[in-house]
Amino acid sequence: MSKLIPIGSPVRTQAIINRYFVKAKKNLGQNFLVDQGAIQGIVQAAKVVPGDQVIEIGPGIGSLTEQLLLAGAKVAAYEVDQDLPPILQTELPQEIKGQKLDQVFKLIMKDVLKADFGTDLADFFDLKQPVKVVANLPYYITTPIIFALAESDLNFTSLTLMMQKEVAERLAAHPGSKAYGPLTIAVQTQMQVETALEVNHRSFMPAPKVDSSVVVLKPLAQKPDVGDRKHFNRVVKTCFAQRRKTLNNNLKVFEKDKEQRAQLLADLGLDPQIRPEAVTIPQYIELAQKLSHK
Repeated sequence: MSKLIPIGSPVRTQAIINRYFVKAKKNLGQNFLVDQGAIQGIVQAAKVVPGDQVIEIGPGIGSLTEQLLLAGAKVAAYEVDQDLPPILQTELPQEIKGQKLDQVFKLIMKDVLKADFGTDLADFFDLKQPVKVVANLPYYITTPIIFALAESDLNFTSLTLMMQKEVAERLAAHPGSKAYGPLTIAVQTQMQVETALEVNHRSFMPAPKVDSSVVVLKPLAQKPDVGDRKHFNRVVKTCFAQRRKTLNNNLKVFEKDKEQRAQLLADLGLDPQIRPEAVTIPQYIELAQKLSHK
């Protein structure tokens, strides 16, 4: 199969699967992306330009990796599947714009949740310069990866992530919608969220049962002061513990006295009958601050 045909094309992907006896591993959440429009859409959403330093999570057989390299990025990829290194080293272009593959591509065989970016990338990236993270994430590990990156010391300008459409909707949700909840609030108090494109489930091999979305997350220039993050998250999760109940009812965990709860909500200008999904992020921040004294 000619290497002029992109890895992410259905015919080249199938040829690689046949040649190396590759199978998508369900336990790793693997699905090979075989839609060149979607792959280019991810690269464009990440605004990759020559000279960019890009961390890729889960390169698979290299469909997205190849296009990141061709866009001029220097790519460090984290992978856990021990069957994939020989495929990536053989199938990726051996020379990109006059540079050998090992000059612009580094494969790190490690779970990204256990990454030490300073150590892992010191000999490959200029860590004084920002990086971009680009990934087609396994559905089961999307949320832990987002929070691990947000809490790391990695100097990133954006996370461009493909994920299950339902999770993307939760990240980008607004107060009053069914998708709005603790995940929305935890992410939006740290990052700006933009949905870049939607990807049909038929764009993968094998096809999953659900559609995907590509989301771009950028660190907020000014993050709201939520105080103790663990306390804030606990307050928000408690408020959403029973979505069908009012905020007033869910707050019994923190304040058993009915009159005290009524006064607390009145101080925040909230109706006692308000549902948790109708409360804004600034109101949750203020609520958590008041409850921190309880």
